[in-house]
Amino acid sequence: MTYQPGWRRLAVSMALKGLIACLLCGSGVSAHASGKLTLYALEWAPYSWKDAGSGKVLGIAVDIVDELMQRAGVQVDPIDTVPWARGLALTGATPDTCQVMVGRTPEREQKFKWIGPIGYSRWMFFGLRESKITLRQRHDARPYLVGTIIDDLSVPILKSNHIRVAEVAADHLNPPKLLRRRIDLWASAELPARYLMRAPGLGGIAPLLTFATIPMFLACNNSMRDGEVARLNSIIGTMIDDKSIERIYHVHGFKSAAPAAAMPQRQRTIP
Repeated sequence: MTYQPGWRRLAVSMALKGLIACLLCGSGVSAHASGKLTLYALEWAPYSWKDAGSGKVLGIAVDIVDELMQRAGVQVDPIDTVPWARGLALTGATPDTCQVMVGRTPEREQKFKWIGPIGYSRWMFFGLRESKITLRQRHDARPYLVGTIIDDLSVPILKSNHIRVAEVAADHLNPPKLLRRRIDLWASAELPARYLMRAPGLGGIAPLLTFATIPMFLACNNSMRDGEVARLNSIIGTMIDDKSIERIYHVHGFKSAAPAAAMPQRQRTIP
């Protein structure tokens, strides 16, 4: 009997914790273990890049995710840019972590929780105009060495078609390799490739063939609760319907690339 007051205090404490948890769930407030989400992005303009002057990460995908998290009431640490393969590895291994603008493919489906789509990207082969390489379908690239990014979604697509690949840490390294003929073709997403091709000396590179169109998502660690995933996807659907995402693409000069409709929650993506 002498221990009853302690047990009562414990019971009251447990009841209060349960009440707080229920209030958080009911109000839609995101309760992440660390209190904040950590977000990673690739140096992949116009979707994401670090401004040299301010040090801030800017871009289409960054603006969309900022708006999403504000509407959701989710606190996030400032977005940081990391090499592509490292960002995917950190996101897969670390709770409360997401990678911005990730292509949703069957190979990645079970590795992450998916929020989106926040865009659709066409993957293309690029080559030197003077090379006279002609591609009419994907397997026409089999005789050639194709440059891409480490762990890029193009890698399994190309390898499954028996196409040789040369992988680098960042996409901006591929155009110089193409110019020096260290690779025969360059595989990249259309908008980032065209953005890179604005640089002086790259006018001799041209698109040759679109070989995949992939929906792009915010990929989050599998520890994210299914209810939170559904809530964030619902907000993305609202942002598509009210044209918020379209306006962000328009501000950056790429209105036609905005997603026109939300994707069914359980739909798998096949390139």
